[in-house]
Amino acid sequence: MDYRDALDARFDRLKSGENGWQALADAGVLGLPFAETHGGLGLSPRDGFAVLEILGPRGIALPYLECVLLAGALLDRAGGDHAAHWLPRVASGEAKLAFAWIDDREPARAEAGAAGWRLSGGKLLAIGAAEADAVIVTAATDDGAAAFVIAREALAMKAYPTIDGRRAADLLLDDVTVPPSARLSLDPDDIAQIRDIGAAGIAAEAAAIMARLIADTRDYSVQREQFGQSIARFQVVQHRLVDMHIEARRAAAAAALAADALDLDGAERARAVSAAKVTIAAAGRFVGQNAVQLHGGMGMTEELPVSALFKRLTVIESEYGTRDAHLARYMALS
Repeated sequence: MDYRDALDARFDRLKSGENGWQALADAGVLGLPFAETHGGLGLSPRDGFAVLEILGPRGIALPYLECVLLAGALLDRAGGDHAAHWLPRVASGEAKLAFAWIDDREPARAEAGAAGWRLSGGKLLAIGAAEADAVIVTAATDDGAAAFVIAREALAMKAYPTIDGRRAADLLLDDVTVPPSARLSLDPDDIAQIRDIGAAGIAAEAAAIMARLIADTRDYSVQREQFGQSIARFQVVQHRLVDMHIEARRAAAAAALAADALDLDGAERARAVSAAKVTIAAAGRFVGQNAVQLHGGMGMTEELPVSALFKRLTVIESEYGTRDAHLARYMALS
């Protein structure tokens, strides 16, 4: 049994109200992409996509992608004292990290000074930042994009719930000053690659969610009756389910190609990730909308997971870059 099967079985046994984050810690996957010296397993961040494929279809809103596969992997890549301090604690479940990369209308900028780095501007939609112990914040500098590790208590933020059941925060970097050591030893391409890992990760999650929606919709169609027979016997419903299945398979293939491309050079990686994001956006909307429609009124209630999963697909459609932004990037690189 591999770790995915073991984790799948663990979450099958997880009861309502139990701590899902602790379950991840007990399964040993919170340090999955970290070096062994940092308490991890030394695997690739894309190996953690299997965790997203387990959490997503179950509607379990945990910041695994942001904490472990993005902020944690970025810190692991930078190394140094911050990695040695934070990563073993993240791997054991004692601490959490967040990743703040989306600029507000006033983009985040960092200026070097005698006292260290002075940050200004703002960040939006930092998932899990209010509950994190430290936040990896990206900012523009005179020599390109940079990333800084900042303790949560040093940041002014406004937390709020998202429509897919997660917690996000907007950060106000009102002349925040951090020591020179707060800047991580990274190249701008390291930060760009981490963002592509985020987009590829949610593509994998979306593909798994679509598979769950199709299975649930098929089962519901068999059970629901109209005119004295199961609606699954209606040809129009059968055709709709087939179309949903085709879209989901297309999305899964694109997500797999994006995951495989993460180790390629910047242009090849960017093309594959953007192609997956465009495919996922269209397929997710088609599958989600049809799942809700075929469930009828029940598709809009909280009694069935279809509503929550559709909300998650709706968020994924614009997360880590909108469809139009990724389409434009793909065309520019072709």
